[in-house]
This record gives sequence, structure tokens and C-alpha cells, in this order.
Amino acid sequence: MPNIFFLMLRRLRTPIITLILIYAISVMGLVMIPGVDDQGQPYRMDFFHAFYFISYTATTIGFGEIPYPFTNAQRMWVVICIYLAVVGWTYALGSIFALSRDQAFAKAMQYTRFINKVKNFTEPFYLICGYGQTGRLLCKVLDEQNIRFVVIDLREERINEVALANYHFDAPYHAGDAGNPELLKIAGLSQPYCKGVLGITGDENTNLAIAISAYVLRPKLLSICRSKNQAISDNMASFGTNKVINMFEAVGAQFHLALHAPTASQLKTILSDFPGNPIPEPIVPPKGHWVIVGYGRFGRAVHAALNLEAEITVHIIDPEPQPELDPNVFHLALGVDAASLKAAGIEHAVGLLVSHDHDANNLSAIATARILNPNLFIVARQNLASNHLLFEAFKPNFTSIRSEVVAHEALRAMASPMLSRFVNRLEHQDEAWAAALTRKVEALCEHHIPDHWSIKLDAKNIAAVHAFLARPSPHLRLSHFADSVLEHGKSLRCIALMRQHAGEDILLPSDDTELSFGDEILFIGDDDAWQSHEAMCSEISMLEYARTGKEQPQSWLFRKIATWREVRAMGQSISTETISSD
Repeated sequence: MPNIFFLMLRRLRTPIITLILIYAISVMGLVMIPGVDDQGQPYRMDFFHAFYFISYTATTIGFGEIPYPFTNAQRMWVVICIYLAVVGWTYALGSIFALSRDQAFAKAMQYTRFINKVKNFTEPFYLICGYGQTGRLLCKVLDEQNIRFVVIDLREERINEVALANYHFDAPYHAGDAGNPELLKIAGLSQPYCKGVLGITGDENTNLAIAISAYVLRPKLLSICRSKNQAISDNMASFGTNKVINMFEAVGAQFHLALHAPTASQLKTILSDFPGNPIPEPIVPPKGHWVIVGYGRFGRAVHAALNLEAEITVHIIDPEPQPELDPNVFHLALGVDAASLKAAGIEHAVGLLVSHDHDANNLSAIATARILNPNLFIVARQNLASNHLLFEAFKPNFTSIRSEVVAHEALRAMASPMLSRFVNRLEHQDEAWAAALTRKVEALCEHHIPDHWSIKLDAKNIAAVHAFLARPSPHLRLSHFADSVLEHGKSLRCIALMRQHAGEDILLPSDDTELSFGDEILFIGDDDAWQSHEAMCSEISMLEYARTGKEQPQSWLFRKIATWREVRAMGQSISTETISSD
């Protein structure tokens, strides 16, 4: 860590020494040159008065001659001192201005500010390594949810965009190698407020280094890393990375689910999307003949998904030879001209996938194919988010944006491990179950992506401790979390998706479920429901009101008095019943 004060002193050493010498020579001269006092007697100025006089004269303040009018010799020396001081201060100020424009010094200042900002964090935050398209999306979503984050990226032009972004808080950022463990530690990896680290840089080896650093420095910390290669993914997983996002595998799995179970696929998309976005329409890829233009990792992932369906045939077009493919289903071409598309059977195809690395080739293939077969179901790979206007104009049935795929996967892992487990489990449910839940979700938040949160009834939840131990009657039920804390009986707009009880996940628990100490419940719903649940978990009186419908005293003293009154009333009631029975 550079010490800015000593760094500045080192860079300004020469002008400071120059000023000190000028002042020393000036003071010494005034002390040595004799003067005349008001009685006409000779005198010599002492060091204190000489330094006082030079101090205000060198700064051009000029209070006059002290303690007596100067002699000609003294005035001559003062004139020399004034010019020496002007030269010295001009040199010093020029050096200070030059230092302020020095790039190395500016970087040191930014680095120091970055360290201090991270040190002064008093709220949970995420460490995001990589500020590309995915990083920007995640930062935007986190900022909208008032979650703090720290950003590291190797490219300075990218990191400067953080300063220009319109975030609600002053996010710390630094341009540096995220694969450096020292930098990760300085960026907050070892801090207790750090909730997780995301390795989403464009370099897989850097992401692997981030996974290793997280495993060594904070083994229990949530770590999410992106990879494109299965070997790197396996290596990351071996270091305990909680979530390894292989974009191409994720796209392939998503496409296979859309083919096999479109309703479950839509529900998965809803639960993975950013809160507040409109609920997407279901995507149902048709079965029949498909043409794939571009056989990179994206095309291979979708090809594998299509091959799992018995009623689908595939023809592939790629500019590179693919010796592992059957020559009868492969055409060597770029795939943007009518001849190659016709050779692949585009005229009788039901679907087209364009998955080149360049958006211009993908858009060109779509335009040509549409002329030959206007009824095609088109899946397009969009490489750059900035090209969204072009893809919106071409209107493919499904657009896969690399940054959004990774961002959705990362967000789901960051939001809640329960949500991630629920999404994995819903893939094993039937379409009727998924359709019923999708209809409930659509009605719940008026066709917008709902918020999701979980509550845990453990020792950290003071309201739950009170409900289970201090006042166990009536027993706490799931239905108590369905009512508003402001108006008893008014239903909250939320759905309990899953209950974790004794290590078992129970999907869609019923409202009359009796809850137990240690349970964790996953909810989706609107912001009011989320706020109500947070109030119930932090305030005993709120949970008591939701449970009993009676307003509870706020302070400890009044709660004790209320309990005493209840006990006394209960005792009087028992006495009355005993007398009556006698």
C-alpha cells in the first residue's frame, strides 16, 4: 500500500529543500546585519523576529519593518530575500502542479482511495472480477436491489465506466489483475462483509486463479466463476467453487428443456430473470428438420440438445471442416448465401439456429433464410449487447445473449441457494405442475418477474426464537406469513415455493404447515410481502401480530406487564371455574 504523504514528500524533496535554504539564508542575513533602535543605538535582530519578518515578507503580506525602521543595508538584504522567496515559491508551486498531473501519482491516489473505501464498508457486498457485458448487467441489478459491490477489471477503459455509471452509491473500483491474490485480498475477499466473489473475466485462467484464491483465503465464501471449457470447469469445481457457469452448457440445457418441457422452461426463465422485467412468453421450438449455421461451442451445445429428440433431424453449415460429422449432414460454407442454405434443406426446415461469433454473419444468415422460408422458427446468438436494436428489427423467435445467460445463472446462485435448488428440482416435475405454478406466478405480480427471498427460523431470528420458545402457543404456521403486518387478515402477494425441514426440501408447502425451529422457507412475491416478512423476522411484536391478530407491546417492560396480566387473568378464570364446580 503506497503512503501518499511520503510519496508526495519524496517527489517534492528538491523544491522543499530549496525553500528551506532560502528561508535559512534570509533569516541568517537579517540576524547578522546590524540595525539602529529608536535611541540611535546599534542592535541585532534575534532569530525569532528575523524568522517572523521573513515569513510574512516572503509570502508578500508585508506588515512593515520591525521592531525599528531598517537601515539601508537591512533593506537591501530584504529586497534580495523577497526575490529569492518569489523564485523559491514559484518553483515549489510549479512542482506541486506538475505532481497533480502525474499519471503514476494519480494512480497511487486512486489506489489509496480504493483501499480506504473497501476498508470502510459496513454493509455486505460482492466482489465482481470483470466488468464486461455480464459484469455491467450484474452491477445494475445489484444496484437496483441496494446491494453493494466492488469491481476489478484489467482494462482501465472499462473500469473508468464504473465511475461514469449512474449507480446509487459510490462503488469502489480498481484496474488490475484479478488473478493476483494480493489484489483480491485488498479488494475485500478476506473481509467478513464480503458475501461472495464472481470470476467473470474473459480469461478462463484468471477465473480459475480467482476460484483458487477464494478457496484458499475464504473456503466457505460463495464463489461463482465462468468458464467455456469443460476441463477448466472441472478444475474450478475441484477447488470448491460453488457455481461454475459454462455458458455453452447452460444454453444447451436451456434449449433441451424448451424442447422437452416448454412450460417448465418458461417457469425456469421466470425464476432466473431480473425482478421487474416483463414475464417472457413461452418458447416452444418445433420438431422436424433444423439447420445450424456455425458449429462452434454454442452450435455444438444446441446440436447435442436437438439430437436428444427422436423427431428432429439436423443439417450443419460451417466454414471450417468438421471431420467428426457425417458428410451427408454437413456443408462447408459460411451459411449466409442462399446456395448453402438450400443445400442444407432450409426450404423444408422448421427451425434455424445461427451461432457464428460475429453478429453480422448471424443477421445475414437470418435475412437470407427468411426469404427462402418465411415460416422458420429462428434461434439467434447475439454476441454483443450493443447490437440489440438490429436483432430486435430481425425479430428472431429466441435470442440468446451470452452476457445475459451468464448473468442469470450468476444471479440465481447469488440470490439464494434455495432458489437454485428449486429451479433444479422443477425440471423433474411434469408440465401440468409447472403450468399451474406459472399461472399463479403470472397472477401474483401482474405479469412481471417477482422478487424472491428466503427466511430462516433459527437462533439469529429473534422473532422466531420468541415464537418457538417464549410463546409457543399458537404454533407458528406458514399461513402466518401470508398476512400483512399492517392489517391483520389482508393477504400478502407471495407464494411459498419450498420449505427446507430437517435437511429435506418440500416443494410448494401448504399454508397449514406447522413450522419448526431451524426451517427455511423460499418465497416469491412483491416488495410489500418481502418487507412484511423482514419486519416479522426482526420485530417480535410484528410476528406476534401476524400470528394472533393482537397488537403487542413494543418494549420489554410492557411485554412483561402484558404477560403478567394474561397469567393473572388465566388464574382468575381457573379459580372461578373451580368455585363454580364446587
